[in-house]
Amino acid sequence: MLHSSTIDDDNGSMLARLKAAHAFVAGLVVKDAIYAPIFTRLEAEIAAEEARGDPIARARAIVAAQRAKL
Repeated sequence: MLHSSTIDDDNGSMLARLKAAHAFVAGLVVKDAIYAPIFTRLEAEIAAEEARGDPIARARAIVAAQRAKL
């Protein structure tokens, strides 16, 4: 069984990885707009990760994810 501190660390680690990927892909988007959908998807994933535990933030994350698919 995982302890809550382990889960929090995993979530924090995931968020850090997503933010690092977002920053990296931002550089790619500047060079070539073909990477824009990946950039948008990472923004939605970051919002979802930050929203864990907060129902209003989760709802916003769902809307952001739906917009990212358009």
